[in-house]
Amino acid sequence: MNPLRLLSAFALALCLLVLPAWAQNATLVGTVTDAETGDPMPGANVVVLQPGAATLVGGSGTDNDGTYRISGLPEGEYTVAVRFIGFQEFTTDVTLTAGQTSTLDVALQQGGFDLNTVVVTASRQQEKVLDSPASVSVLSAEEIQQTVLPSAISALRNTTGVDVAQTGVDRQEVVLRGFNNAFSTSTYALVDYREAAVPALAVNLWSLMPITSLDIERVEVVRGPGSALYGAGVDAGVIHFITKDPFTHQGTTVSLNGGSRSTYGGQFRHATALSDKFAFKVVGEYLSANDWELDANDPSDAAFLRDDVSERNNNYEKYKVNGEIQYRLADDVTLAANVGTSALTAVVLSGIGTLQADGIGYSYGQVRLQAGNLFAQLYANTNDAGDSFVYAQDFNNDNVSDPVVDNSTTIIAQAQYDMELGSRQQLIVGVDYEQIRPDTERTINGRNEDDDAITEAGVYAQSTTNLTEKLDLTLALRGDYNNIVEQFQLSPRAALVFKPNTTNTFRATFNRAFSSPGSNSNFLDIAVQAGGVTVRNRGSAFGFNFERNPAFGQIAGSDLVATSLVPSTLGQPTPVGLPLDDIYGSVYGGLAAIPTAQLTALLQQQGLPVNEQVTAGLVQLLNPAVTQVDGFSSGILALLSTTGGAPRIVSDVSDVPALDQTTSTTFEVGYKGIINDRLLLAVDGYYVNQKNFVGPLLMETPAVLVPGLSADLTAALVAGIQGNAQLSGTLANFGLTAQQVAELIVGLSADQLPSATTPVAIVQPTENNPGVGNAPELLQAYRNFGDVDYYGVDITAQLIVNDDLDVFGNVSVVSDDFFDAEELGEENQDLVLSLNAPRFKAKGGFSYDLTSALSVNASGRYVEGFPVRSGPYTGDVDSYFLLDLGAGYDLSEFAEGLRVDFQITNLLDNEHRQFVGAPNMGIMGMGRVTFGF
Repeated sequence: MNPLRLLSAFALALCLLVLPAWAQNATLVGTVTDAETGDPMPGANVVVLQPGAATLVGGSGTDNDGTYRISGLPEGEYTVAVRFIGFQEFTTDVTLTAGQTSTLDVALQQGGFDLNTVVVTASRQQEKVLDSPASVSVLSAEEIQQTVLPSAISALRNTTGVDVAQTGVDRQEVVLRGFNNAFSTSTYALVDYREAAVPALAVNLWSLMPITSLDIERVEVVRGPGSALYGAGVDAGVIHFITKDPFTHQGTTVSLNGGSRSTYGGQFRHATALSDKFAFKVVGEYLSANDWELDANDPSDAAFLRDDVSERNNNYEKYKVNGEIQYRLADDVTLAANVGTSALTAVVLSGIGTLQADGIGYSYGQVRLQAGNLFAQLYANTNDAGDSFVYAQDFNNDNVSDPVVDNSTTIIAQAQYDMELGSRQQLIVGVDYEQIRPDTERTINGRNEDDDAITEAGVYAQSTTNLTEKLDLTLALRGDYNNIVEQFQLSPRAALVFKPNTTNTFRATFNRAFSSPGSNSNFLDIAVQAGGVTVRNRGSAFGFNFERNPAFGQIAGSDLVATSLVPSTLGQPTPVGLPLDDIYGSVYGGLAAIPTAQLTALLQQQGLPVNEQVTAGLVQLLNPAVTQVDGFSSGILALLSTTGGAPRIVSDVSDVPALDQTTSTTFEVGYKGIINDRLLLAVDGYYVNQKNFVGPLLMETPAVLVPGLSADLTAALVAGIQGNAQLSGTLANFGLTAQQVAELIVGLSADQLPSATTPVAIVQPTENNPGVGNAPELLQAYRNFGDVDYYGVDITAQLIVNDDLDVFGNVSVVSDDFFDAEELGEENQDLVLSLNAPRFKAKGGFSYDLTSALSVNASGRYVEGFPVRSGPYTGDVDSYFLLDLGAGYDLSEFAEGLRVDFQITNLLDNEHRQFVGAPNMGIMGMGRVTFGF
């Protein structure tokens, strides 16, 4: 079914669902204001709770004038909590009477702490951070607004436990607690409850997501597994961008920005409520820049430019437009529809090599319903690769990089219901259904194009029980079925949260999460060129098996069957090495093709007293038909680097089994607290065991090198000459030995012989063998790694020195950043895995309001060096320290709603790389003017 028709049908069904009138008992109304200024506070969160419990009875956000209205409340006694980021939470008890309207006006005091704000991501329900059974960070709209950078995702660079690898002006790979990649899919990214990754590939192209600094209300970062609620694949954490509601954040805001790297662009946001029932917003952004680029004079950069067919386009450009319509059918029933589109032109690192995103488009449509305790949504994400291409791909031999096609779609339907079971227990139940439909016209998924559809369905339940006033128990269980793996997997979750008082929390959690291999890992089938050899990149849904022949072991010392690269035997099976009779036949053919006079001159230059007649006779006597050369030159196995690095010698290969689901078992303990109303402290320790971890693309097929070929051929030719009595006698008449002549012939033929680093064959699996007469391909594939164990700790602190000065700092440590075969439990010593992120990172800074209008901020980040093993990107990232400085000035005194902000990143101009294959980056300055009315 067409996704847009499906969305329309779903929207109609939801409207019919909520048409009946909802019973109303009691009503609570009021106004929320700033206690210091008296100004109304739009967007404040007002919730009605059961006394002594966190059970939500009703709730609402305040409108643009700070008013709220909560209807349909049963008669009784309740606790009302009013919350707003940056302000102290207000709570009071109220008694509501059926049929009556009660008024509660609240003036909030400044000085609240973000650590105790309300979040929805950790448990898929409203809860305070201190009560959450997970490690959570929240970035407010104010923090994001202070970040004057090309992308809102950059605001996360100082967040605890977040690894941000910047690979361009506006290109970041963002993960939580490590295992980053050049084309990262591990972090579950949401925008307004909708999965925001690129369809099918599930890659987080943050530049394309509908997130702009003008429209973000907050960002919730949940570290650790979330599969129990969000489904298979959510084993690394969740980053949820929640945008501003059009009812509570009305008006028009425009910003213009520019800076170094010829950067310029702008954003706009307009939201209005046409009535108390209907509101909409429109948001847009445009950005252009001259991206950082590789230096052809730098050997490490030149390696990544070596196989480019087209010249790199370092112009960066993006645009995005999205909108939302909200309709309030009742006080607690809201129907919302979101649509948006975006496009990107940029150089992008990927697991198969460097891509040129040329107008790659991303669009989405979403309908969601919040009706009391019921939440339901249906959305579709679609992709259009535009004119994008792989730089190292030219199989048409027209000196133009081959285009890639990606018109994939992901459709997801979800429903969740919250309920109370008595006064101490809350239950959440939900269902999810996901369809992933790749459409690449065989340019990305190749031979798998007709068999690459993925369907996954899941059900889940989570119970939170107040065991005592200070101790909560959370239990969750989810089941998922994946049509590719064909298994029903259970993901359990258990957590104890102990809250000795209102400002301190201790927790212990257990999670087991299952992650199904994605579309890329299963079905990728695309080739690139590297060093004159075709490299095929394939998903491993069905696995790969290497052919072995015991008879070859007696010949070459290895029973592996290789496939010849030699033109005369192209594509034929061969032992690991070269047969010397074939090689000598080629050598003799080259020798005989030299004109007799020229060959005579060459021999005379070597001191041989021959004439043309003698030379012709020697050539005839050297003919393989009479001078028999036998034997075999055994080869060695070497994994070639696709970027020109040194080959890595290996002893054997391992079959690649069909991909299995990854099982992640995580134990966490944590503390969160507010000390003396000034210090916010959070400490989280975790241990993770991952079985069948799906690593990045790895080179699986070794090439066959024959470094001893010249010596072996010389020895075999000596034996052949000695076996030809006529030839030996003739040479003896000239005072020459068989050894001298053999060395001379092999030396003259050096240009014809493969060098010690020239592949003569490839050991390839049967599933990727193009057949006799066709050149074999190197294969990069995904595989499961047996066992990965690591542990770590995240520590974060925020000190409110006074009303003007706020200081923060955090440290993250992971036990290991590189896992060898022994650590992974692999028999093949050549199987290794990298965290692709630092073991140690520290971040700190401050924000200071010099006056009511002028503020400054600064932050520093230290990242310890780490190894990278991510597809073609293999090497090391050096340690680096970056210092950022920012300032903002509110010009409302001169023009209402006018503000300017500046930021310099990498103030010390420390040229550095944040990922292998990325360009060196230095200082960058940006400025922004914002006008709201």
